[in-house]
Amino acid sequence: MLEAFVLAFWLIWSSERDMNILMESLVFMLLVMIMRGLISFQAPEINNLWFASMGVQWGYVAFVFWLVNRFSTGFATTLLYAAAGAGGYYWLALNATRLVEPYIV
Repeated sequence: MLEAFVLAFWLIWSSERDMNILMESLVFMLLVMIMRGLISFQAPEINNLWFASMGVQWGYVAFVFWLVNRFSTGFATTLLYAAAGAGGYYWLALNATRLVEPYIV
């Protein structure tokens, strides 16, 4: 939930400037890894499933950043995109491992 809040805040904060989408989404995912490690007090089990799920989440965050950067015309639309993007990220963060697991052998 904290990650989704940080994403929404970042989207609102970044709406009026030109974003470097891939780099900012990568920095956001690094923050996610740090937050998850600090909250759970352990390092993640880094394997192919972890890389795939983090890659899917990174792609989603980059897509949401692109959406706000490209289509946000005002503060109201930025709030709408931020709320939808944060909600989608929260769902994806909970289910990313389950979604990519059938494709990782």
